[in-house]
Amino acid sequence: MSAPRLFLPKRWALVAVAVLLVISAYAVVSAVHRAQEFEVPVDSYQVGGDPGFLVARVEVHPDFEVVRTNADDQGDRVVLHVVARQPTLWWSGGDHAETRWVRVRLGNPLRDRQVVDSVTGNLVPRG
Repeated sequence: MSAPRLFLPKRWALVAVAVLLVISAYAVVSAVHRAQEFEVPVDSYQVGGDPGFLVARVEVHPDFEVVRTNADDQGDRVVLHVVARQPTLWWSGGDHAETRWVRVRLGNPLRDRQVVDSVTGNLVPRG
C-alpha cells in the first residue's frame, strides 16, 4: 500500500502568493514612511495688489513643508486652510518654529468679508 499523496500547489500559485506578499509589504512600508499632513493655524493675513490672493502668516517647524492652501467662501466670511507635512511619520524634531508667509488663492475678492482660521475657528487679524 502506498502513502497518501500530499497536495502541493502549482508553481504559479506560489509565485502569485509571493508577489502579493511583496506588494503588501511595499504598501505597508510606504504608508509608514509617508509623512503626516495636518492643518496649521493662521496667525494673521495681508492683502496684496492682486484681489484674487491674500498672504497668510503661519508658524511651522523649519523641516515642515506647506503643501496646500485654500480658502472656503462662506458668504460674509472666508475660511483659510493651510496644510503642512512633516518630513516622516517618525519625525521627532525640536519645538522651535519659523514664520512663513504663504499665498492663498481666493474664490472671490476679499472686500469687507471676515477671515477665519479653519483650525481654531477664530477671526484672523489683518496685519
